[in-house]
Amino acid sequence: MGVPVDHHHPDDGIIEVGLVRVTASDPTRRQAAIFFNPGGPGETPMDILPSLAQYWDNAYVDHPVHGSKKRLAEQFDLIAVVPRGLNGGTPFLCTSDNEATDFHDIVADRSPENIQAMDAYMRATAAACRANPLYPFINTEQTVYDMEVARRALGEPKLHYLGYSYGAWLGSWYAASFPEHVGRMVLDSGMDWTADWNTNITRSKIASQNRFDRLVGRPAANDYERYGLGRDLPSVLARIGELAVPVRRAWGGFWKSPENLIGALAVSDWLRAEPNMSLETLTERMKAHRFHRDDATNTAIRDDAIRYAWRLFPVSYQPEPFRFDDVSSLFSAVMCNDMPYAGDVTHHQARVATLAETLPATNGRGLEYHCVFWGGSHAMRPPLSRVGAAGDILMVHASLDPVTPLQNGTSVLASTTMTHLLVAEGIEEHGVFGFTDSACVEDTVGRYLLTGILPAGREYHCTATPAAHGETDDGFTRPGDAVVLRSELSGLRSPFAPRAGDRP
Repeated sequence: MGVPVDHHHPDDGIIEVGLVRVTASDPTRRQAAIFFNPGGPGETPMDILPSLAQYWDNAYVDHPVHGSKKRLAEQFDLIAVVPRGLNGGTPFLCTSDNEATDFHDIVADRSPENIQAMDAYMRATAAACRANPLYPFINTEQTVYDMEVARRALGEPKLHYLGYSYGAWLGSWYAASFPEHVGRMVLDSGMDWTADWNTNITRSKIASQNRFDRLVGRPAANDYERYGLGRDLPSVLARIGELAVPVRRAWGGFWKSPENLIGALAVSDWLRAEPNMSLETLTERMKAHRFHRDDATNTAIRDDAIRYAWRLFPVSYQPEPFRFDDVSSLFSAVMCNDMPYAGDVTHHQARVATLAETLPATNGRGLEYHCVFWGGSHAMRPPLSRVGAAGDILMVHASLDPVTPLQNGTSVLASTTMTHLLVAEGIEEHGVFGFTDSACVEDTVGRYLLTGILPAGREYHCTATPAAHGETDDGFTRPGDAVVLRSELSGLRSPFAPRAGDRP
């Protein structure tokens, strides 16, 4: 659909924005439409939304856990406005003929050369994006106005909404801009939209470190005889400092067991001795090596190490013309355009250094500071006080989310009056609704989207388990399809988390 390049000056030109729509499967019972955003900024709903509709429509209508999703598919159109700048509309690309050299993960590699490379790359990023005349208009504010154009064009009296991760940031801006048009709004695993980008990123890094402590550090310290990694958490954590840079790059942010760390330490020794070892040779050595005296532990270490091996061999960074795809370009612009970016290069380099020192188990994704060279923001953030007029907003958060931690939800709850928070206890999913087998989660959220009915109070907790796959009675008419569709929906994520393609 055609929308103004700048909604504040609609006569200045038109760009195209993609629109995806899946109609209600039972038109005779249609209620309205639910608008959807999968996160990012930069995730496209073009493939995700049809998968979401199929997944919901696959459920048994009378199932106590998943039945509400079937009723949603029957009674609501699902609509997604493709964020401006992504393929499907007028693409926004940050490109330059000037050569730039990428940098290695800035937490794993603290060498002066890598710090200098990051600084040069941040300057190149800002310059390449600012060379595109669309750059001031790629921001959350303009996307919100695109959503409003779509709502009006489709004749929807209210904008019901389901947004994941950055989708919560986007939804809150819509609610503050057009509170009178907000219907039922669910913000799942959201960024803290009352804070700034760097606050959200820092919390994400702390959550990643906490995940290492919970899954690796404390279990290893509590069973020194089995793992031999250290008798207390600081001792186990210190072992990360022994790893070679390629191994820290490969494992950083992905830690999930003491076996991970044992395998990483062994591989690190091998690569120091033979830095030019090929992936094939490394994999064969992993298969042949005895990592641990206990058979089950040995198998777990070896299998994990083999899964990680390919990440030890990233493409060599060579000087080349600067080229970002639409996803990276959009993220770069939205991050800088949405609000003022405080601090100079020295401030942000010191901030990165502090995070790398205090949170060694995390990775450097999201720690970019190209906004220092941006020249200022280009969006007008609506007053958050206006969100109160939008009515009830339901936030959903996993208690152990390592990407957008629960603190985001509790902070918003404490600083607003219209929000409600559902906490899925005991799981670390990023993206909750649709991904558990808990009626307390699935039916509560589904019922709210269907009817607007919420439980009493503002904060409630549900014991939750991640959704099982392939069971004959798991709530879906085609369980095998549900497995595939859930995998396709795993793109619901944050810009400061490892992406699906990064996963070992």
